[in-house]
Amino acid sequence: MSQVVQWGVLGFARIARNSVIPAIQRSHNGNVVALASRDPAKLAEASKEFVIPNTYTRYEDVLADSKVQAVYIPLPNSQHCGWAIKALEAGKHVLCEKPLALNTAEARRMVDAAKASGRILMEAFMYRYSDRTRQVEAVLKSGKLGEIRHINASFRFFLNRANTIKIQPELGGGALYDVGCYPINLLGLVTGGLKPVACHAEASFENGVDNNLSAVLRYENGIVATLHCGFNAHPFVRAEIIGTEGVLEIPDPFLDTAGELTLRTASGVERIAVAESNRYLEEVEDFSAAVLENRQPKFRLDESIRNMEVLDMIYASLPRP
Repeated sequence: MSQVVQWGVLGFARIARNSVIPAIQRSHNGNVVALASRDPAKLAEASKEFVIPNTYTRYEDVLADSKVQAVYIPLPNSQHCGWAIKALEAGKHVLCEKPLALNTAEARRMVDAAKASGRILMEAFMYRYSDRTRQVEAVLKSGKLGEIRHINASFRFFLNRANTIKIQPELGGGALYDVGCYPINLLGLVTGGLKPVACHAEASFENGVDNNLSAVLRYENGIVATLHCGFNAHPFVRAEIIGTEGVLEIPDPFLDTAGELTLRTASGVERIAVAESNRYLEEVEDFSAAVLENRQPKFRLDESIRNMEVLDMIYASLPRP
């Protein structure tokens, strides 16, 4: 069996161009052999930046390419479900950008398609592959925080690009889909996979999508969590985990830069070093290894389903304009 997975990419989106294609090309077990874009100008740009043997103007042609074993999908959120299912039915493994789908019903259809095809489907939560996340997990495992009582997580940035898909409702735009899904996932990581039993959310809207949202979530075991997301203000990416024995402060929880965590307990203040990581590289190498070794990748579909269920709960509680 080949020790290198041959990848195809559907769409030359910013994240594909700037992060994921370079990561696959740098990986030891992956190679991009096909790319499709409906925009010939983008294909021309891709050919200048990367050595990709086959380029197409139709996504279907990547799925029909017999050399392609795995497909990366960075398409607008509204297109994740349909193209992921088509790729799985074509016998391709699928790494799909977050959020996996627009709702739980779509996500379950995708999971069913993966099971029926015997292929791997994974949601691309790259932050789970950073040293920062590993250090957070180590603190949680150590028990130094005691029993968790509150979690607060924020992911905000200022969106200043005109005509971006992030503000187009028909394409699945909105801050909760775009960056709010990260705090939702972190809440699941910290609570050990629990789902909230109650939720209240508030948001402001622009062009029919949420651009500033906060939610309060309550769990059966007494944990209360808050999450905040938006793209109408200065960047702010931070989380705190508060327990009966300590507090963990996490700057930049979804990034892979070097830094430190701050753990405050009755024993004093502990600074925990965080090494610089390459979250995209580790993500695609784990996915490729899973394909080659016929195993599941680190990030599992049950987490993706839980994420979508919480996302649905937040949207359902949201007063609409």
